[in-house]
Amino acid sequence: MRTKDFNETDILRKAIALFWQKGYHATSLHDLIDGLEIGRSSIYHAFGDKHNLFLQALELYQQEATAKIQALLNDAFSVKEAVTHLLQQVVNDVFTDACPKGCFKINSEVEMAASDEVIKKLVAEDDLIIEKALYNAIKKGQADGEISISKNPKALARFICNAIAGMRVYGKFRNDRQFFDDIVKTTLSVLD
Repeated sequence: MRTKDFNETDILRKAIALFWQKGYHATSLHDLIDGLEIGRSSIYHAFGDKHNLFLQALELYQQEATAKIQALLNDAFSVKEAVTHLLQQVVNDVFTDACPKGCFKINSEVEMAASDEVIKKLVAEDDLIIEKALYNAIKKGQADGEISISKNPKALARFICNAIAGMRVYGKFRNDRQFFDDIVKTTLSVLD
């Protein structure tokens, strides 16, 4: 039996870049062979098929991105500062990327979730993890007196998640910094 001569995580990172640039449907097997620099049989042997490769790439992306969000919220002294940092990072991502492409997860959700139950479930589970991290941070902020206890922490978490997702979508085609700054400012105002 022949052993793999590549690192699966490295291949998944390359797959993320390819699928992120073109989307799932527009990425051909030829694109994958060229971009991943492995043969068709290696792709099928290691990942099964294009769909499974995409799923594994999306899972890796979500795990890493969500872990950063969780760490930011868990380690923050102030929930307002953490949320500010999180929102500003979204804006910075839009304006520091030479070719705005949005968020791989959000792009995948928009392209695939309505017609692919597996993708829908995968992104929905990740959405809940992020929502829960925000909910816990807001509850802590309420316990510390930073956020009014009269506010519904679940509704606030969902509102912030929605603002982030919306900015990620707009980031694909809007190039107006004031537009994003207005969203950040208004989103942060719900924590006052």
